[in-house]
Amino acid sequence: MDKQDKATLNAKVNLVLQELKSDPYRKFNIAFSLMSVIPFLVFFYLLATKTFTLNILAGEVGIILFISIFISLCGFSISYNVIKDILTKLIFYAAQAKHSDQLKSTFVATVSHELKNPLAVLKLNLLNMLDGLLGEINEEQKKLLKTSHGVIERMHSLINDLLDLHKIEAGMVEVKRKLCNLVEILEKQATEFEIMLSKKHIKLLKGIADKELSIWADEDKIMRVVNNLLSNAIKYTPEGGEVSLKIYPADGFIRLECTDTGPGIPADKLDKVFNKFERLDLSKEGTGLGLSITKDIIEMHKGKIWAESQSGAGTKFVVVLPQDLRRTPR
Repeated sequence: MDKQDKATLNAKVNLVLQELKSDPYRKFNIAFSLMSVIPFLVFFYLLATKTFTLNILAGEVGIILFISIFISLCGFSISYNVIKDILTKLIFYAAQAKHSDQLKSTFVATVSHELKNPLAVLKLNLLNMLDGLLGEINEEQKKLLKTSHGVIERMHSLINDLLDLHKIEAGMVEVKRKLCNLVEILEKQATEFEIMLSKKHIKLLKGIADKELSIWADEDKIMRVVNNLLSNAIKYTPEGGEVSLKIYPADGFIRLECTDTGPGIPADKLDKVFNKFERLDLSKEGTGLGLSITKDIIEMHKGKIWAESQSGAGTKFVVVLPQDLRRTPR
């Protein structure tokens, strides 16, 4: 590695080190220092217990001992530099990967933002045509326009998800907490899905322990969580199935459970459902971002979310949120 490459590497490593809360080099140096002390402690222990005398040290054994110490120090120095070089390169490659992810995220957000306005114009024009503002249309034309409108709606949803994900990753999301009624949020979302539930003949069961159950949270974001969970449950529940929503307090926390009677999720894939762009069933519509965004929102509120399921037995998503973050450490 020439001087210019080394200088570039060191500059990028220093940028990463500035972002880290702890200095890995400091811990590395401490660990090696402690390791290097051990041989000397053994040496001084032997002297203290008079196992070695100065006469022995001055003789042939002493020469061998000092040569051994010298070789140990050389080995220590070499291994220190080798491992430090490996650590430096690991940090450098981590910095490169992080920078690449940031560029991708920024690019996707920029493209999504640029697509949003043209799609809004297309959507408005299609609605005007469907309403007959541009002249009478026949049933076949109306059918094609509705199909096109549905495609634009899905694209609009994808763009919003991508923009939301970018904002979350960039730390640009502002959480506006207030005291809100979680039961009302559930009822509003249940009402929004009435048509979808009716089309698939799915029965929605609601288990609410207290109609005045309140939570200190960002109402819009918690509404997004409930929306994503319900939408996901309805999507994977077959016709004639059931979806249940349960909500109850538990030792200063609120526990929300959303259960479906769908095909379930294999145990080895449970942890993957919250990954970005993860879609276990490619035949179902969706962006693969809903559960990832849901998890991010829950974590913003210092809560937890997980899935419980097994193949053929439906899936339950469990959300646990602090009821009042003003009373818990942030």
